[in-house]
Amino acid sequence: ALPPGHGVHWLEGARRRAAARLMFRNAKLRLTMPEAWQVHKSVIEWNARYSDDRIPDQALGVDAATARLMRWIMQRWQRVEFFNTWLAGTLAPRLQMDLIPGLACAAHFVLTAPRRPQRVDDYLDAGRAMQRFWLTATAQGLQLQPEMTPLIFARYVREGRVFSGTPGMQQRAEALSRQGAALTGPAVWETAVCMGRIGAGKPATARSLRRPLRDLLVGPSGRR
Repeated sequence: ALPPGHGVHWLEGARRRAAARLMFRNAKLRLTMPEAWQVHKSVIEWNARYSDDRIPDQALGVDAATARLMRWIMQRWQRVEFFNTWLAGTLAPRLQMDLIPGLACAAHFVLTAPRRPQRVDDYLDAGRAMQRFWLTATAQGLQLQPEMTPLIFARYVREGRVFSGTPGMQQRAEALSRQGAALTGPAVWETAVCMGRIGAGKPATARSLRRPLRDLLVGPSGRR
């Protein structure tokens, strides 16, 4: 059960397909800005099935050929920019990671809080709700994949944050946020704390792991 005041908004049928298209469009925003490229470059562990502190490339959801090409392209922003501009560089990863699984899932969902999170405690409550929802889904034999990009950019728009130095990115994020609000309804969009897709399927064969406890303990010297 979700914590008091939290709820789940389901996107099924035609809205499931609309949610998949929203993820596809948000992914293009994410994959065409240099600020996000720096993050992606640092968090992917290549040639890995599991990773303690990053995302193994085998868990990205792309085929082996796309993964190899991505690894080479992502070494330099100039390559990313060239492929995005002239060779539809975002198309294959967006199709494989966002659109196809977004269409193939049983439904998309949006977890909502009693009000728009503002305090630290609000975010802790949101995390508690997400964990309960995810654990319940797992107990039912379902697979769940968070889809947080739309909510992250919507928050930037709502708070007036400038998140990229690339012209046009802010305007694209504003348009995508309006599309998200139209899909879920303004009240749901305003109080959303987690978004994702869910459905039946085989358990993941590659994933990120928890860091070992010994790496998280702080010793007398203050070193981890």
